[in-house]
Amino acid sequence: MKLRMMLSLLLFLSALGVILNAEKKADVSVEMNLHDFMEDYTKPATKLYDKKDNADYLNKILEKVPDMAPDDQKAEWKEIIDAKLAVGKPDETCKSCHTKFKKEYKAKYRKKLIPIPEDLLGFPKEIKALLKK
Repeated sequence: MKLRMMLSLLLFLSALGVILNAEKKADVSVEMNLHDFMEDYTKPATKLYDKKDNADYLNKILEKVPDMAPDDQKAEWKEIIDAKLAVGKPDETCKSCHTKFKKEYKAKYRKKLIPIPEDLLGFPKEIKALLKK
């Protein structure tokens, strides 16, 4: 009887562990503040563009940046980015946004965490590898 109860308890705990582990894996989202995102993603992508003339990563990152803006600024961020991408100057996008939004953003949203799009998560490692070539 005790053995049967122990086995049932063990089976229950194992099932619970599997369920909790699956739930944890399903919710693998990365969040960071915008400054850290720019340091970890945009800065290396700009360096890759400057050194290797490879704008692929920078363009893909910049396409996602307006989604990270405060709701009332999303349209303006997108407009600035689209204008610079249209003329083939993705590296000038940062300065344009910084000039217009930096003070206000730092004052209101400095510590706000933003979700990082899943398709960008591998970029830092990929960019680092490309810079080493």
